[in-house]
Amino acid sequence: MFRKTAIVAALAALAIPATANAATPPIQSHTYHVSVKPGTLANGQDTVTANVKVTNPENSVRRFWSRSTIQSMVREGIDNGYEMPYMSQGFRCTPVLDGSMNASTAHFTCKLQGADVPTGVTVTFTAPYLPPTAG
Repeated sequence: MFRKTAIVAALAALAIPATANAATPPIQSHTYHVSVKPGTLANGQDTVTANVKVTNPENSVRRFWSRSTIQSMVREGIDNGYEMPYMSQGFRCTPVLDGSMNASTAHFTCKLQGADVPTGVTVTFTAPYLPPTAG
């Protein structure tokens, strides 16, 4: 009985450091400034900051977090005034509106969909739209 307990304790002691030293997945962060159609955003803004977080980056899918892909995805949502979920460039983008009656600011979170690699890409950006006009 004592021998079994000692063996189990020894194995557990070996497993703890391995778990404690387990490698965390690599993460990259990128910030892109995206120019959008003039007159779409409030306060005369024509640039949006897109924050990109890439986990487990693999070069084979690097195009998904390239500047041109992110710019196209952001522009599609903002230039079209989207305040609802949309798909673009392999990303599903979901807005959360500011909660006011005018719901003039949309905070977007876009996640890469259907990748067959462990790479994850999340993009966040905010669109302060012009408030709707009474018509």
